[in-house]
Parts: sequence; structure tokens; C-alpha cells
Amino acid sequence: MAHRVNVMLDDEAWEALQEIKRGERSRFVSEAVKKAAVMRRRRRAMEKIDAIREGFVHPPGTAEQWVREDRDSRSR
Repeated sequence: MAHRVNVMLDDEAWEALQEIKRGERSRFVSEAVKKAAVMRRRRRAMEKIDAIREGFVHPPGTAEQWVREDRDSRSR
């Protein structure tokens, strides 16, 4: 379903939109909004992941040491 909306565009966005054929403008704007929304959701998700990562305390040692310790603890 299509929806009619009114939006305000700055001069630069208006000039860019004028380069699109009249019959293709709505489709162009719709696709641009969808792409921008996806990018916004991804950026917010990455910000959440970064915040979680900052709160994570890394255990001492290397991955190799952790694997050896895990393997040795299972063989006991």
C-alpha cells in the first residue's frame, strides 16, 4: 500500500531529486528511505554491541592457553 506524505528537503536534496525522472521519484525516495532505515538499525545494533564489548572483561591468557587448560581439566 502506498502512502502520500509531505516532507521538507534542503536545497541540495531538492536539486538531487530534480535529476530523477518525474515518474521515478517516489520509487527513488521510497528506496532511499528503506536503505537509510536499514543502515540506521545496523548502526544502532553496532553501538549496542560496542557497549556490551566495552563492559566485557577479558580473561588473562591466550586462546591457546584457554584450550590447553580446558583440555587438561577434562582429562583429569
